[in-house]
This record gives sequence, C-alpha cells and structure tokens, in this order.
Amino acid sequence: QRLITSAIWTVHFDLDNDMWLAENRIIEAVRDLQVDVMGFLESDTERIIMGGRDWTQRVAEELSYYVDYGPSPRKHTWGCAMISKFPIKNSTHHLLPSPVGELACAIHATLDVHGRDVDIIVSHNGQEENPLDRKLQTTELARIMRESQNPFIFTGYVVTKPHAKNYKILFDGGRIHDIDPTDSDRWCQYIGYRGVKRVGYARVSRGTITDTEIQVGKFAVPEPNEDISAWLPSYQRVKESHYAPEYHFPTVFRGKGVRGHFYHVFKEPRYFE
Repeated sequence: QRLITSAIWTVHFDLDNDMWLAENRIIEAVRDLQVDVMGFLESDTERIIMGGRDWTQRVAEELSYYVDYGPSPRKHTWGCAMISKFPIKNSTHHLLPSPVGELACAIHATLDVHGRDVDIIVSHNGQEENPLDRKLQTTELARIMRESQNPFIFTGYVVTKPHAKNYKILFDGGRIHDIDPTDSDRWCQYIGYRGVKRVGYARVSRGTITDTEIQVGKFAVPEPNEDISAWLPSYQRVKESHYAPEYHFPTVFRGKGVRGHFYHVFKEPRYFE
C-alpha cells in the first residue's frame, strides 16, 4: 500500500492547559495516531523564556522519525516543526510576509515517499487582527505550492472560514484540493492536497494538550512514473469497509477514545471514494 498519513497539530509550546510539560502525552498521541508525517505548530521552545527545551528531538528519537526543526528561534516566530517516517530530501524554511503583525513561519519539504517525491508544507499564519498579513502570507503559500511540480500535501494554520477570500487564495491559487470542502466547522487548521488520492480524513480532540485539535489525512501516493495531474477527487463518501483494514484510521480513538483524545466533530473518520 502506497499510503501516507499526514497530520497537523498546534501544541502551544509543549505545555498543557495547566502549564505542565506535555511531551509524554504528545508522544503517546502520535504513536496511537500512526502518522507518517506530522506538523507541529507553536513548537519553538528553544529560547531562554521557554527553558531551552528541544522536545521535538525527544519525540523523533523515541518514535524513530526524521525531524525538521523549522525556522530557528532567532527568526522570532512561534515555531513550526515536522516529523516524518519518510526521508527528508530537501527542506526550505520561510518567513512569510508579515508587515503588520507577528512573524509567520513555514516549512516546505520534499520527502521520498515510496520512491516518489512528495512535497509537504507545514505553516502557521498570523492572527485575525492583521488581515493584510494573513492575505500576504496565504498568497505566498499558494505561490510555493503552485510552482511545485511534485504531488503536494498542505498542513497549516490559515485563520479563515471555509470558502472565504483567504481560503480561495490558498486552495485555488495553490492549485490544491480541500480534504473535505463540506467541513464548515474550521477556522485555523486545514489540510489540502494535489497529485495524491485522498482516502480519509479525521479530526481528533486535543485531550489535555493545548486548545487545538489534531487533523489527520490519509492519501494514496501514485507510482514513481504515474501521472495523475489530471485526476480530480471524488467527494462521494464511502463506508470504512470500502477499504482494506490497512487503510483504516486507528480504532483506539472511537467512542470515548483514550487520554481525552477521540474522534470528534464527525464522531468518526470520513472515507472518500
């Protein structure tokens, strides 16, 4: 199975809602999710005020991931990092345009996924108080994706309502598909894709870590010489049984889940034809 499972999670500096370190629970959640690639946002803890901690290294070492730490603390962003089960062939760190408000970061990485180059973006846009920043940042992300010739998966923090102006800049301008355009209950985190076939989408509650959920997407990667640039996604939902078990999301998050993490919003993963 040429699968890649990619996720995004805003982890608020590895501190839980009572300001205790959360890395043990983050490790458990990542392990249970069985993700291949995960973007962590608000991840920069390597400055003095945050204790000079390198928690992403511990996550990567304990779970056997490659890790990209993202822009350094000297770039003065909230931080974005990425872990990957697939080798990282190339990585570029971006400071997105921020003329008015907070500095925004992005990682644009190329991974060797089952012998095929697949590009990933992990990014964190500025907040709603600065609409110009968010417009310029989203426009730059769209440019990066539009100019890439590889299959692409976007996992980022956009700060927009679905189908609003910045949403259209990102998805239309970046030539990517929304993982589920019918999901109207989103504001920050989004997943998009191009050149891979989307299998499923899930939203997992945060537990006691941060105020932000985990979003996860499963995708099938084409063969190295297979061109699916003209392929268009179907948004026809199917039952889980439509796919073989190895395509399924973990059962541990069904019902009440584990450690406060459970499938929420839809109450279960969504699968697509």
